Amino acid sequence: MLNIVNLYRKKLGKIHLTIALAPEAIQSLTRDVVKEVEKTGLKAMIRADGYAFMKSSIVGELGLPHLRYAVVEDKAMVWVRAPYRLSKELLTLAGYDIREYCEEIIEAAREIAKIFRKYEDRAIGLNIELPER
Repeated sequence: MLNIVNLYRKKLGKIHLTIALAPEAIQSLTRDVVKEVEKTGLKAMIRADGYAFMKSSIVGELGLPHLRYAVVEDKAMVWVRAPYRLSKELLTLAGYDIREYCEEIIEAAREIAKIFRKYEDRAIGLNIELPER
């Protein structure tokens, strides 16, 4: 089981997305991101700098990895918070299967990347890093 945990820790750690846009475009982007991520089954939970996307609040309470979305000035960024905290035991406590849980995060990140690409023609800069399929 440790091999699958390590595999998914590495995959989750490879998720980094950044786009630089005009402030008015960032607001539109954020609405689009929240809407699409919620379609994947993750909930958008408001944070000081943006959103945490997770299946439920227990994920945050247990310190499990989850997607974060932050807006800083003219940039929107996405990453996985605490991929090193991935634990089969904690996921079992939360009632989740490790493969299903991690693939859902990766799929949500891929959906966000699609949205970022839709804004690419207006972007000052765009960086998308995702794990291979």
